[in-house]
Amino acid sequence: MRYSNAFGEKASKVFLGTAYFGDGISKEDAFSIMDTFRDLGGTHIDTARLYAKGVSEEIVGAWMKDRKATDMHVFTKGAYFEPDAGEASRVTEKDIVSDLEKSLMALGTDSVEFYWLHRDDRVIDPGELAELLNRLVKEGKIRAFGASNWQSDRIKAVNDYAKNHGLMGFSASQIRFNPAYCLGERGGLVGMDKDEFAFYKTAGMPVVAYSSQAKGFFSKVAEQGEEALSEKAKKRYLCRENLKKVEIMKALSQKYHCSVGAIVCGAMCSISAPDTFPVIGGSRVSQIQDSMSGADVVLTREELFEIFKEIL
Repeated sequence: MRYSNAFGEKASKVFLGTAYFGDGISKEDAFSIMDTFRDLGGTHIDTARLYAKGVSEEIVGAWMKDRKATDMHVFTKGAYFEPDAGEASRVTEKDIVSDLEKSLMALGTDSVEFYWLHRDDRVIDPGELAELLNRLVKEGKIRAFGASNWQSDRIKAVNDYAKNHGLMGFSASQIRFNPAYCLGERGGLVGMDKDEFAFYKTAGMPVVAYSSQAKGFFSKVAEQGEEALSEKAKKRYLCRENLKKVEIMKALSQKYHCSVGAIVCGAMCSISAPDTFPVIGGSRVSQIQDSMSGADVVLTREELFEIFKEIL
């Protein structure tokens, strides 16, 4: 396992996602997955108030308490959009504070180590959000904060205000990022592109990459063919450009004697500017083991350019 000090201490280059804990993945299976992640050197678990209507946080909190996992770090997110309420904004002081209080209760803690705003609302003044988040830091409810699904110009606006007023700013960003060319973003989500990547590289801001395996696109096509893809994966990723990348991944998997899934994870971990942390997931322990094996695969600059030529 490779590690980084981007989050103030030794952080594994792979984070564990928990979106389906309590929603397709039972508590028992979730415990096994977190045990495996920890045993293999993982240090950071990513959850959110939105996941499984709060059950994900409850499962993570129960595991942390049961395992006495003081060596592990939990990040969570609030200010999400209600799935059944369209694009109605919840990026308000009332909703952010309410979400955080519920998260603290579910996780069984008095303070969240790192808190993400799950969405943005571009009509909200950046200074207003910077002031609110710094107040929550002063109250001891969060220690640091970041932006999830925010465009870089808005991150910059918050951080410029914070700098000018002697406040903390966003210290990391969580964004959809994987080697695949994406055919279109779902409403409210923000994906990596050339301009966004240039911002993070210049700013030196760590990136936590969700959907890092592109819904298993590369592994499934390489091992089972296009018919193995879900309809969502086909709609978002099935195109000529990505099918060419499947062949690149297959060749690299043979070179490095590992699976295509491990190569995808290794490619993400090999990006150092900006420091990139793929969030992995899976319903089986074997999937976690396979993805994490890729953390030790170090690709060359030329191989990374071949995979990420759209943004590098």
